[in-house]
Amino acid sequence: MPKGPMLNRAAPRLAVAFTLLACGASLAADPSTRGFDTVPIKATAAMDSGLALEGAELSTLRSWRFAALLDLNVDTLALKLGDQKLGNLIPFRTDLRLLGAYTLFPRLELALDLPVTVYQADNFALLRDNGFPEKGVAPAGLGDLRLLPRVAILTQERFPVSVAGIAEVRLPTGDGNSFLGDVGVVFAPRLAVERTFAQGRIKVLGNLGYRLRPNPGQYLNLYVGNEFTMGAGVVFGAPDFTVVANKLTLYDVKLLAEMHLATPTERPFTLDQADSLKTPWELLVGARARLFGNWGAQLSFGRGLGTQTGYGRETFRALFGLVYEERVTDRDGDGIIDSQDKCPDVPGPVENQGCPWPDTDRDGVLDKDDQCPTEPGPADLDGCPDRDNDKIPDMADKCPDQPGPAENEGCPLPEKAQVVLESDRIRVRGEIMFETDQAVIQPQSFKMLDDVYKVLSEN
Repeated sequence: MPKGPMLNRAAPRLAVAFTLLACGASLAADPSTRGFDTVPIKATAAMDSGLALEGAELSTLRSWRFAALLDLNVDTLALKLGDQKLGNLIPFRTDLRLLGAYTLFPRLELALDLPVTVYQADNFALLRDNGFPEKGVAPAGLGDLRLLPRVAILTQERFPVSVAGIAEVRLPTGDGNSFLGDVGVVFAPRLAVERTFAQGRIKVLGNLGYRLRPNPGQYLNLYVGNEFTMGAGVVFGAPDFTVVANKLTLYDVKLLAEMHLATPTERPFTLDQADSLKTPWELLVGARARLFGNWGAQLSFGRGLGTQTGYGRETFRALFGLVYEERVTDRDGDGIIDSQDKCPDVPGPVENQGCPWPDTDRDGVLDKDDQCPTEPGPADLDGCPDRDNDKIPDMADKCPDQPGPAENEGCPLPEKAQVVLESDRIRVRGEIMFETDQAVIQPQSFKMLDDVYKVLSEN
């Protein structure tokens, strides 16, 4: 860092350089507006995602996630004179990020990010000691609250890739004068694309979006306005890992690597205004694992890419924190979560606590509708047997082995008497059958003769 005399000699050149750059850019009337966040790339709050990339697959209904991350950034706002870097106005900054997500509907997740700057270093003496009476920054404060609804559009079950839309909104709750947030509301819609390979062990993520700032920020020659945003990354599922020293086992280990870039819409991917219109470009690598129960941890490191450090291209970045996830699973897909499903691997109705209705007698009539659940019977008789096939179930049939009409409770009607005793005679209904041209009675008439004998004997 240059000494005071050296800066004194450079002060006129600094003033001229800042003025020329600001005027040449013609981007804001007041070069001291500030009103932007010196850490533009944020950790994601979404479930089943990367480090700062959102995934496109949503977790099951009523699943939720909470994370508390410490985010350390080194060299976030550089001071340069031409090509010479004089130092960093904000040498380092540490944020505490409180992240939460909840799957409200099968295709809608609501998430938020509440950032709190725990400490940021102030090195604005580089300007003040050399004739630039610039106010420094607050050592701590609240950042911009981010609201992050995520909607599933396509799923890999039916399409080659999964696609989701994220409608991010940043509210100006941070101190813009201390570079903790923007001066107005920021809209950052984007699409997330996801594709899994190797039975889900490898996941490729991509994000593409637009960051709209109705109220741009500026400080000296640095202008922060509307940006195109993009990012890509990969997630590897690793085997469980045991730390022998303390017998700690890490479960569901994920290794992550991703790259992020945001470029000004005024002049994307150009270098002719690189001192005014920066292109934040960052690489992040890290790991995530479950420690015990629903608790897990995340650790990642990164740095800005490019030859110059500064806004969006920090010298070093580290994120560490704890994560708690409550995953609501429904393995059999019957709409009843596993923790409340008596049969989590077999679909069944809510009325039977997620278990299928049984059919004990295997007659095709479920026990809940079967009046005779242990005896097979036809469906039209509510699953009850009918031995004599008279359409009256055995349990209601007074004569279960003889067919009879329902009006006689399933019993056959009595036959009309063939021999009747009247007042003055015995009447025989019908004929006594003889063999042709013989005095031999046929067998079918034997009963009639028996009935005649019976009447005679009784009377």
